[in-house]
This record gives sequence, C-alpha cells and structure tokens, in this order.
Amino acid sequence: MLEIHFIIKKHIEIKRFDKFRVLILVTLKLDIMKSNLIKFCAIVFFSMLLVNCDREESENQILQSFNVEETELNAKVDNTTEVISDIFLQTYEYEESAVKSKMHPFLPECAIVTIEITDTSKELIIDFGTEGCEVRNGYILKGKVNMSYTRNSETMTKVIDYTLEDFFVNDIQFSGSRSVTRQKANDNGNPQYSMSMDLLITFADGTEASRTGVKTREWIEGSFNGNWGDNVFLINGEWTTNFKNGNVHSTTIKTPLRREASCRFLVSGVVELVRTNYSGSLNYGDGLCDNLAMFTSSDGEEREIRL
Repeated sequence: MLEIHFIIKKHIEIKRFDKFRVLILVTLKLDIMKSNLIKFCAIVFFSMLLVNCDREESENQILQSFNVEETELNAKVDNTTEVISDIFLQTYEYEESAVKSKMHPFLPECAIVTIEITDTSKELIIDFGTEGCEVRNGYILKGKVNMSYTRNSETMTKVIDYTLEDFFVNDIQFSGSRSVTRQKANDNGNPQYSMSMDLLITFADGTEASRTGVKTREWIEGSFNGNWGDNVFLINGEWTTNFKNGNVHSTTIKTPLRREASCRFLVSGVVELVRTNYSGSLNYGDGLCDNLAMFTSSDGEEREIRL
C-alpha cells in the first residue's frame, strides 16, 4: 500500500510539474508573440510614416515645380508686353515727329503701316503679316496693332487707344486692348506713358491667362534724339494675372524695372509676386543684358528663372 501511495503521489507531482512547465512555455510563447506583434506594428508604423513623408515630399516637389513654371510664364509675359510697348511708342513718336523719312526707322520692311487722318483724329494699323516679321532684338511678330488718338499737338496729355488683332510675340498670342495716357513731361521733366491693360494671353502649349492692371513707363534717356537704340525706360505699376486653372498671380513692382532698347530683356528691377499659399520676389538683375532672373520664395529658397 505504501508503494502504491508513493507512486500515486509521485504521479501527481509529475502532473503538477508538467502543468507548470506548460504554463511557462505558454507564457514564453505569449511573450514572444507579443514582442513580434510590437515589432510588426513598429515596422508597419514606420513604413507608413516613410511612405507619407515620401508622398508629401513628392507632392511638394510637384507643387514647387508647378509654381516655378507659372512664375516663368508670368515673367515671360512681363518681358514680352514690353516688346508691345516698344512697338507702340516707336510708331506713335515717329508719326508725331516733325521730321519723317520714306522708310520707317524703327519698323522692319515686312511691317505695313496704314494711316487714316481726319481733322480731329488719326488712326494707324501696323500689320506684321501672318508669316512672321522680325523686329529689333530678334523677336518675331505676327498680326496687327490698331491705334487711334485725337490730333492735338499742343496738349500736354494725350490718350491713345490700341487693340491687338491676331497678334503674336514669338509663340505667345496676345488679345485685348490698352488705353495709354501720354504726358509730355512728368514731375521729373521726362515723357511718361501711363497704361491700363486688359489682355488675354495664350501660350504655345495652350495655357491661357488674362492680365489686368496699370503700368507707367518713364522715358529717362534718349528721348526725341531719333535713335531708338539708346533709349531707356523705368517701369512701375501693378497687375493681376489669372491663369485658366484658377491660380491668380498679383504683381507689384517694388524697384522700378529698367528697360533698355538695346537689350531684348528687362535688365534690372524687382517685382513682388503673391499667390495663394505661395509668394516671393523676382529680381531681374543688376543691369546685365541676359535672359535670367532670380525668384526668391517667402521661405528664402532661390530659383533661377529663364525669360
């Protein structure tokens, strides 16, 4: 009986030991599973974090690239509208000058000028044709510029209206009109042109934008000497450019833009650009004739812009 009791007792103890060992093994397995679960969750979390960071960085790069692209288009419009102003002012000043030659000194032979004069008014049509007509500084113009104004040589101010008809500067199309007030002399004693503009712009890739605003052009060097190549203008003003996708660029000239007739690009001056969630300044340089400008965002990042 004692032997049987001892065997039974030993068997019970072994069973207890086995249960304890099983409990330990189960606990260890649970700990391992918990540890692996934590590691898995950590891996998933950091993977998602990296994906989100990469996605945000990619979206920021796309947005930044898109903003720079629109800034370049905006700057191209700034520069090419000055080409239109050059043509307009050259033609008007020559037509109103006392001395004229058989050939227009500022327009190429491929441009045809038609004039209609009454006792009180004068209308001009400058036709650059449909094939393209190269003007000074290498720009190719197409289409027509229609000008009209009241004849009065004694007045100190004169309003000149002009419209653009199927008009292109290189591959950029401009439609719309301008009203220009010409002063014989401003407070500095220089001729000045104050312009209100309402233009529709279409780029070669089909991108469309409209521009409205005001601009003044002060003729600070070379006025009325018969040589257009040494003329220099200072430009001030503000305008708004609305892109068809809904983006709006507000432009204000902070440092006057310098336009030299001997250069096809603006050579200096600073404009402030403001757009929703994106703003900065565009610097056209320190007087060097080149096709570059520097855009500085509100965050201090700099990007070179080609005109």
